[in-house]
Amino acid sequence: MTGYSVDAMEFLQTVNQLERRFEEVTSPGALRKAMAEPESYDPVDHRLYVLAHDVFADTGWAMTIMVAAASFDGALVGQCKEFIQGCSSVVRMYGINVWLYGLVNGSTVAMFTGEPSENTPICIQTLHRSELVKRCRLKGPKRFGSKRNQQKVIREHCRQMHKLAAYTLMRWGDGSDPCIDTALMLLHEPAIGMCMLREDPKVLQVGAAPDMNFRRVVAALAELRARADEEFVRESSAGLESGAKVASKSGLKAEWETVHETAQIDTQETAPDHADYYKDPAYAQASARYLYDARRLIAGYRELWDRTTPDAAKVLVAIEQGEEGGEKYDAGAASDDDSVWHNVVHLREVSRSLLGADNACELIEGFNERDVARFDQGVALLESMAEIVEMEGLPMLPIVMLDEQDGYVGKRPGGLVKSSDDNRRKVSEIGEFLAGIVLARFPRGDVAKQCALALLDGEIVQYAKALRPMLRDDIEEVASART
Repeated sequence: MTGYSVDAMEFLQTVNQLERRFEEVTSPGALRKAMAEPESYDPVDHRLYVLAHDVFADTGWAMTIMVAAASFDGALVGQCKEFIQGCSSVVRMYGINVWLYGLVNGSTVAMFTGEPSENTPICIQTLHRSELVKRCRLKGPKRFGSKRNQQKVIREHCRQMHKLAAYTLMRWGDGSDPCIDTALMLLHEPAIGMCMLREDPKVLQVGAAPDMNFRRVVAALAELRARADEEFVRESSAGLESGAKVASKSGLKAEWETVHETAQIDTQETAPDHADYYKDPAYAQASARYLYDARRLIAGYRELWDRTTPDAAKVLVAIEQGEEGGEKYDAGAASDDDSVWHNVVHLREVSRSLLGADNACELIEGFNERDVARFDQGVALLESMAEIVEMEGLPMLPIVMLDEQDGYVGKRPGGLVKSSDDNRRKVSEIGEFLAGIVLARFPRGDVAKQCALALLDGEIVQYAKALRPMLRDDIEEVASART
């Protein structure tokens, strides 16, 4: 069993509402009205936009539905209707997990075959009207242009389907730890996240491989997190917590000796101003833990720099396959070294929880390749994010980072301007990695769930609203002003 429940009934009701609204706005009557009263016609239907994002989040399918409704293109409208009806049919017969597994697995298979999945939406990239009309009438991979562009589409679709699966579990799931853990894995360890969907017996019944070896990886990662938690509590009681609170003041590039020096800092030192922003002190503690982990992460990598270490990804494969997994896991960094901060598997997972899966690549691969320039780029990014956490607090990190993005504009769907494609994708990717940080770092609960949903849907204003229940009333006004 999955250990969590998903409200398929409410999901299907929303899909039904989406289908009906889409039928209304693309009907012959709606087209006649648009042609008769072009000056009053609004190509963006707000109700349709809300429903499309409720079901498909900020993905190419939500965009394609909006474009189809605005363009009245018969071929595109037909494709959208077929996809919506297909989703509804699968969920009604087998459940949400089977539907999600099919989408995620199909997009993953496409990565290996080199041909776009049949479920890839036309508007996964923004297109000019003429190009859109042309592609809607093509079949197979040719719908997505050149071979080079097809590969870009395949990668983007795979990313979006894992994102959609995480969003769906958060949006329609029960919010329990197993549900959140699966959503987080879909963002940080996509292959393992996909396997976790197999916990639903119905997924196995429709032909998924009955291989449950991934549970070994999940258990190993949980053990590492538990050891790190114990070490944090132990060192905090020894006075290092105050050092974590001022971590960015010393600079994350400092050598490991700096960590020991922080033990001498007056334990009565005043906490950062943002520590008093929250009704629940757990959020201030999450900020302190972020800074602590950031320091320990960089120190751990630097201490291992001149030592022979295994590749973390290969260690995880060995654990999953049971091939000397125990020995390689314990020797994650070097033999006779029991420190959790010298275990490359733990360092890899912490990197992703601090930076997001994609952003952590520079740090992780820079270390694996002993590439100083690349590693330092990762360190610099982590330093900049830690500085935001130090000054503003962890809950404000997504607001500040999205606010600082050049070209970020409040989202309005339906645009077909080619130059907006990069900006739209960039905002989507940023929201995705920030959602992963929220799920990994925020205290578990409804606030974290709603914040992650807002970020996965690319809605920064909604994220700010989701923060309100845990902010003091006077601080809430400050957060609203930033958005």
